[in-house]
This record gives sequence, C-alpha cells and structure tokens, in this order.
Amino acid sequence: MYTEQDIHHLIIRLFAGEANQSEQEIVETWLEQDDNNRKLFDDLKEIWQGTWIDQDTEQYDLESAIQKFRQKTSFINAKAKRRNQLLQIGRYAAILLLGILIPVSYYFLQELAVDSVSYTTITCPEGDKSTIVLPDSSTVILNSGSKLTFNTDFRNGTRQLFLDGEAYFSVRKDPRNPFRVKTETIEVEVLGTEFNLMAYANEAISSTTLVSGSLRVSSENNSYKIEPNQKLVFDKVDKQTNLFNLSDLSPETAWTEGRLVFRNQSLEELELKLERWFDVEIEFADEQVKSRRFTGTLTRESILEVIAYLGNSKYVAYEIENNVITFYTEQKN
Repeated sequence: MYTEQDIHHLIIRLFAGEANQSEQEIVETWLEQDDNNRKLFDDLKEIWQGTWIDQDTEQYDLESAIQKFRQKTSFINAKAKRRNQLLQIGRYAAILLLGILIPVSYYFLQELAVDSVSYTTITCPEGDKSTIVLPDSSTVILNSGSKLTFNTDFRNGTRQLFLDGEAYFSVRKDPRNPFRVKTETIEVEVLGTEFNLMAYANEAISSTTLVSGSLRVSSENNSYKIEPNQKLVFDKVDKQTNLFNLSDLSPETAWTEGRLVFRNQSLEELELKLERWFDVEIEFADEQVKSRRFTGTLTRESILEVIAYLGNSKYVAYEIENNVITFYTEQKN
C-alpha cells in the first residue's frame, strides 16, 4: 500500500520526466481509484508547470524538491488537524501551494514578462526513455538520445514544440490552440491525435507514423495530410517524400513499451537504433556483414540478449570489448 507521500513523490517524478514504467503504472492505478485523486493530480500539474518555467531540467535538484515537498506536506497536515475538518480538495490545494520549491516571486516575474516566451527543454539520455506530461495534459514518450523543447504557455494560440530525436505523442484536442512539432526538416500539426515522430538530426531520414486522429506534415516545399496506419518518410539528402500504408505499426511504436521490433532490416539499418537503446558503440569489420537482414521482436532488458540473437545467424559473428561491439562475417570452413 502506498502512502500519500509516496504518491506525491511519484507524481513529481512523473512531471519531471524521471518516472520509470512501473512508477507510471502506480500513478495511473491511483488516478482510477478516486475522482479526488484526479483533481489533486490536475492541481499539482497546473502549479508545477507554473513554477518551474524556464528551469534547466538537467540541473534541477529533483530529490531536494521532493524532500521540501514532503516537509511542507507534514506541516500542512499537522495544521489541518488543529482546524475544523476541511474539504479534501482544499487541503490538497494548500499542500501543493506550500510544497513547491521555486520561489513565488519568480512566477510573478514570469507573468509580468508578457512579451517574452519561455521554453523548457528535456533531454532523454541514450539507453533510456522518458515520459513527459505537457502543460495541456498531453503526454510525450521520448526515446533514447532525444531532446524536446516546448513553450510553457499552451493557452496563447499555439502549442509549439521542437524535437531532435524520436517521440510518441498523445495529444489532447484543443482547436483553439493548434499543436505543432518542428524538427530540422519538417513540421507536424495536429488537433488531437496519437503519432510517432522520428527526426534525429544526425540521420538522413525523418518519418511520421499516424496511429489515430488526423495529421498534417509540412516540409520546405510540400504539405501532406496522412491517415491512421500511414507512414510519411522524408529523405533529407534528396528532399524526396514517400507515403506508406502499414499493416503493422509495432516496428514504429513498440519502443514505447520497451520492445525492439524489426522487419527485414539490415544490421546497418539497426546500428544507430541499437547504439541509442543500449548506449553502446557498434562497429562493422567488413561491408558484407552490414547487409545481413533480420526480423524479430526483442525486449530492452539486455544488449547481450540482442547481440546473441543476431549472432545466431550462421553468417554473423561478433566480439565485445569494453563498450564496443564489433560484428563481422563468420567464415565457414
């Protein structure tokens, strides 16, 4: 059984993009238990977003924030016991207002700067993935080696985001405030939908896969409207765009559930994905081994599991030294 303080701890970790899959599931279960839990979550989210505006999340001391939050929570609970019984939502609101680390004066200074736009940047390190709750309650799952920047006020006409990497978006409908994601080469605009967007700056290919809803994707000279189960691929080199109908979305979205799904892909095509997923370096000893193709589904638990699977091919062998994995063509006598 999780205490109130445990739940507060997990909610803050979720908003900060630090919660793992198990912690996310705990919060989701707690939200379904009581309508008051949902109200508390919404209040905390609103105050949290309003107080860590323009903060550098990589330098933000999450554990210190949680500790101070708990101290304030204890103080308010003790004070509440000396009063007449209050409505539960009122007590929660007091806890939240006193449990925020950032000074209130900073918030008011931000409100006065009406002509400026504040942005938050969240980076997901290689070998990991992060879940982010945006100011409008839309959610984003960031894949390894990805960076997301977004404006912190989603109520002034545009919900604007910038992505370098790969992310899965679940967007809340808000026709008055269009949701736009810009990458190095394309821009995606939605009203309410779920989609996967891959646009790493160091890769030649960008792609957008629509799971549900409607989506418009624009490049430098063209604009496309795609439908569910379609994937739009943009080649940065030749500026060509291709649209594909997909019968299976799992290779595009399974990474959000900790699975690596690949269909007839070469080792060369899997190289960057494996490097980001497991924070390793992959090298090829010869050109032939790059073209070996594989189909399968693997979990994210261990790089050893993945390379053992790839090494089962009678044509592929590998060596491991420190953090470097070298694949080579196995010579059969």
